[in-house]
Amino acid sequence: MPDAGSPNETPLDVLIIGAGFAGVCAAIKLREAGIENFRIFEKSMGVGGTWYDNTYPGAVCDVPSHLYCFSFEPNPNWSRVYSPQAEIRTYIEHCADKYGVRPFIENGRRINELRLDEASGLWRVHFDDGAILSARHIINCSGGLHEPNMPDLKGREKFPGIIMHTARWDHDVDFTGKRVAIIGSAASAIQIAPELAKKADNLTIFQRTPNYIVQRGDRAYSNFTKNLFAAVPALAKLYRWFIFMRLELMIYPAIKKGSSRGAFLTKQIIRHMRDVVDDPALQERLIPAYDLGCKRVLVSDDFYQTLNRKNVELIPCAVDAFTKDGLLAADGVTRDFDIVVCATGYDFHSHMISIDVVGERGRRLSEEWADMPEAYKGACVAGYPNYYLATGPNTGVGTTSVVYMLEQQMKLIVPMIKASRSRLVSVRREAQDKYNREIQAALAETVWAAGGCKAWYQLPDGRISTLYPFNARTFEKQQSDIVLDDFETKEVIAPAT
Repeated sequence: MPDAGSPNETPLDVLIIGAGFAGVCAAIKLREAGIENFRIFEKSMGVGGTWYDNTYPGAVCDVPSHLYCFSFEPNPNWSRVYSPQAEIRTYIEHCADKYGVRPFIENGRRINELRLDEASGLWRVHFDDGAILSARHIINCSGGLHEPNMPDLKGREKFPGIIMHTARWDHDVDFTGKRVAIIGSAASAIQIAPELAKKADNLTIFQRTPNYIVQRGDRAYSNFTKNLFAAVPALAKLYRWFIFMRLELMIYPAIKKGSSRGAFLTKQIIRHMRDVVDDPALQERLIPAYDLGCKRVLVSDDFYQTLNRKNVELIPCAVDAFTKDGLLAADGVTRDFDIVVCATGYDFHSHMISIDVVGERGRRLSEEWADMPEAYKGACVAGYPNYYLATGPNTGVGTTSVVYMLEQQMKLIVPMIKASRSRLVSVRREAQDKYNREIQAALAETVWAAGGCKAWYQLPDGRISTLYPFNARTFEKQQSDIVLDDFETKEVIAPAT
């Protein structure tokens, strides 16, 4: 690979940001397209993205293993129906090695700014160590589940104990015999609570809002099943298709507001909760006052059982502040703790503008997106030519695998790059606006917008810039259909290598 260490060196054809599922997928597809002059820059010291950063006890995927992998690289050896963190990270590393991507990755490289040089048609890439690099195309593959969203609580400096976020887990901390608090009761909280309850003297979970929690139905795959999938790949492919269609036909319909499918699933979930949780008063605290799907539907086989333990307590209110001995909750009670775990999610909105992107005529993406992040098909932004997003606005899903969505995204991005190696290509503003009007109109018919809750993915005015309102098959068709009239091109001086 050429040295692209300064603006005076040979520029890269493509620069990829992030070495998680998206970055590795982009690299594989670029190589398949015959593009070799690229690099991946990853701020962490390993490969895996979300699955490298999140190592808290109990971390596991909410999507079945055989769908949460690349369609072109099935894994017959998944140990369980739902894979744990370490196994997923190993799978991503395997893909990077098998498809020759590892030599293209540079770890520990954080990018601060991307600035378009319109005269040369190159993006100038500025790193936090002062290095500058040039590239014709950028694929931003950074994900949204790595930057911790720490609660803004007063008195943090008063608390002498340990405070940690699930995304920055300290494996040297011993929870044995400790008084432990978990702030939050959503996805990461319900995974970590059963593990901490086994060690802590007492565990207190602060629940601001209850969630719908469905049974995971996890189990280990037998050696016979794994050997069968390895010996008969067509059977594994059929099994993957079955999982995909089950989500498409049984889960996706539940996101439509007023759907009978959603009402049916709601009754099932609440009935299961009442069957498992012993305390009738606690049962009432666990029933959401909003429609199923308005907030993320959670998946667990052991959270409700954990609440039955004598050393576990659920407090149905938020936390107001730290104290010199623990936490002051919104119920006015101060409770003492040795360790506080913040299971408070991620700063998803900020991750899209964590890098300063400066496009045509000095326009800054952070300023254009201050009110509402928008993109064309979640991949291209008007005024920012040759800049692509793998998980851009309105590409988030709750009814299929994000890995599937990433593969479809590359069906748009890679052909666009291959067809325009020496030109600046930008989506037309009118095409982007038309696409987003259609997206917002469809979102208005979902429980995400009309389900009676306030979720993290909603902007203050209720609009949604993160989620995709259609099913996975629609996204595949949409990304595969490249409408050339939606784009404008401009010749540049610098030729492609």
